[in-house]
Amino acid sequence: MKKNTKWLLENKTNYEEIFEDKREKKLDFIIEDLIENRNLSLDINFDFNPFDLKDMDIATQRIFEAIKNNQKIYIYGDYDVDGITSVSLLYLALSELGANVNYYIPLRDEGYGLNKDAIQNLKNENADLVISVDCGINSIEDINFANELNLDFIITDHHEITGDIPKALAIINPKREENIYSFKYLAGVGTAFMLVYALYIKMNKLNDLEKYLDIVAIGTVADIVPLISDNRKFVKRGLETLRNSKWIGIKQLLRKIFPDNWDTREYFAYDIGYIIAPIFNAAGRLEDAKQAVTLFIEEDGFRCLSIIEKLLENNIERKNIQKKILEMSIIEIEKKQLYNKNLILVANKSFHHGVIGIVASKILDKYYKPTIIMEIKENEGIATASCRSIDGLNIVECLNSVSDILVKYGGHSGAAGFTIKIENIEEFYQRIDSYIEENFDKDLFIKKLKIEKILAPYKVNYEFLKELEILEPYGAKNHTPIFAFRNCQYENLRFTKNSTEHLMLDIKKDGYYFKNCIFFGGGDYYDIISSSKNIDIAFKLKLEIFKDRYMCKLQLEDIKNSNDNIDFQDDYLELNGRDISFPLETVVYPKRPDIEEPLNLIFNDYGVAITKDRIIIENIDNNLAKILTVLKNKFNYKFTIKIKKKYLKSENINLHLEIDVIKDSDLKSFPLKDALIFKEIKNLLIRDFEYNSIQKKVLASIFKDKKKTLVVMDRKRGATTIIDTIKCYCKYRNLSFSINNEKEKVDFYIFENFTEIEKINSLIANNILVISNENIEINGFNKIIDDYSVPKNVEYLDYNDITILKRNNNLYYPFLTDEEKNNILELINKNKDVFSTREIIVHF
Repeated sequence: MKKNTKWLLENKTNYEEIFEDKREKKLDFIIEDLIENRNLSLDINFDFNPFDLKDMDIATQRIFEAIKNNQKIYIYGDYDVDGITSVSLLYLALSELGANVNYYIPLRDEGYGLNKDAIQNLKNENADLVISVDCGINSIEDINFANELNLDFIITDHHEITGDIPKALAIINPKREENIYSFKYLAGVGTAFMLVYALYIKMNKLNDLEKYLDIVAIGTVADIVPLISDNRKFVKRGLETLRNSKWIGIKQLLRKIFPDNWDTREYFAYDIGYIIAPIFNAAGRLEDAKQAVTLFIEEDGFRCLSIIEKLLENNIERKNIQKKILEMSIIEIEKKQLYNKNLILVANKSFHHGVIGIVASKILDKYYKPTIIMEIKENEGIATASCRSIDGLNIVECLNSVSDILVKYGGHSGAAGFTIKIENIEEFYQRIDSYIEENFDKDLFIKKLKIEKILAPYKVNYEFLKELEILEPYGAKNHTPIFAFRNCQYENLRFTKNSTEHLMLDIKKDGYYFKNCIFFGGGDYYDIISSSKNIDIAFKLKLEIFKDRYMCKLQLEDIKNSNDNIDFQDDYLELNGRDISFPLETVVYPKRPDIEEPLNLIFNDYGVAITKDRIIIENIDNNLAKILTVLKNKFNYKFTIKIKKKYLKSENINLHLEIDVIKDSDLKSFPLKDALIFKEIKNLLIRDFEYNSIQKKVLASIFKDKKKTLVVMDRKRGATTIIDTIKCYCKYRNLSFSINNEKEKVDFYIFENFTEIEKINSLIANNILVISNENIEINGFNKIIDDYSVPKNVEYLDYNDITILKRNNNLYYPFLTDEEKNNILELINKNKDVFSTREIIVHF
């Protein structure tokens, strides 16, 4: 069944910045916009103080006291990956400080968090101090019990505080209102790291902290906390640490699951979330999470290999169980048409409680309906359930409405769990479905797909995809950007091998071609696509490596018939490649290893070739070659190319090249008369257009009348072209010039919006041009005030308005080609109505 989706444009494009080039270019404007809109910091330095967390002083003092007196410390954690990594982190860090430390993780059947039996067992083991990680913040009765046993407790937890807090010795939680520390969304392992950070500050061992960050990154990503602020820093630095992990178990695991390049590859949050973390998670879901902790802390390599084999076996078993439950659930949903209800509920006695939460998430993703998956325990007369919900529908609120028939329940808006007596399941389903019907808008069941930008197809290149990686790590509150193409053609539509669940197709857009675009879970869209002439696609971008070649891939997220997607209002304007920021990096794969500079780009009917001494070395990627050709032919761009780096790979040579733009100021002929020189310069700078009225007046004043010239004009009237004309002339005549620099002795002085008029007056020279956007006076200068009129049939549009009329042929904006601009000017001459940005004034 195809999901019902609605596309929403996440943020509008600031075309004023692009057209006027107000930015100090560092990254592509789309990526700069993403960084700004998401309020992401690229700074990964730790600028926080862990002692700004309430009770941190008390906690560190008690731990140092325990270390000094060789008291027995127990770390008490949860069985999920956040809990496993929190326990491992604290165990390793305290061990390094010389603590007498052990740990305890409950089995899944014991339930989440602290329990009195476990606390009693720890007391029986002569524990003097217990430090909870990833749990304990709402365990009031359990802490009271520990206090009765005279067992000191330090709670480190990140979960919501639902009321009074326990009477523990110290409670460290980023959500405490008493904190000076302001970021509230640390994971359990991030909270534990703050404690370690504080301890290591006291011991003057901050240089020893970096080695723990791969553990922190694994737990943080796995717990799906917002990857912003300090979480972003932990994960960013942790991913770097992962490649050179100090921990033997992690090294052995990475070698096992990434055998080809485990120690050289660049790791991403995706690797943790979808490959590494599930392996640790499987231990807690199916067996005992303690073996996962053992892998983190074990120093014997052979022992680690044995643990890894067991963990991988568990993960395979987990996948098989999960797949079976998912298939059974979908069969029941389709048979009973449960997708027509407000909430999907599937219950079965053969389901395994360790994976029903994952299955609920997958069902929600497929049908976009709140989902509850239950394991029925007939011998106990109850069912345990995992709930997952959609945006805007608080599942705990729904559970509150039926609390009278629940044994227990808890959770938050998007995910929850509960226990119910078997005989109440049918009543529960009827009541909660009715509650949703009566209290929530049907519009919630339309999945909102947030599109960052309608992407120009030429953006899909190595440079753009590498720059996108600066946004990593992706996760909650910093999701992988989703882009879109509209009105695409497609071909070679097919199901993936041995499966009708996923689709693959080739996309064609404006002459650009993208092969093997994968649509995971898109099998239900086959008929819709095959019956569509044109399609709109939403996609994520991924830079893959196959046989030592970089592949720019489109991973499809949604597909719509273009005719059915007219409600989606985008703000895309064709910029014809003028928004590409140079220099631009690309990679080619020549056969020869001895390639050296100089290199040249040759444009031909087949694309763009790289040559050395007139011999073709390799061709540039077809899509990149297409836009370079547009820039060359339509906008007179000239390119240089140089080698940036070179890698000898097993399959080929990776030759990284840097393509840059040069402004061609060389005339194609060598005229003697000034009039012919200026004709050549005009053709070079503005091609088929003529100098406008103010440009002609200024150039005549300077070169014909030989006067010092002051011009008062709007810069949009072509001030840059005046300056470039003078620069070209000076170069041709071997004259020197300066811009806004009165100190240097030159043949020609140019000043633009220069405020120190007295310095201009002090110059003893005739060849001076002053351009001002204000009406100023300078003695001895020929003053020209720009006076122009715009035809009455031209209506100005604000930058934010131009997209409204963008599909009309009577819209002028700066990045049109010369041919398109001339067509607009011809309409004006024919007294046709034209809409335009103010840049059109350069033509009058």
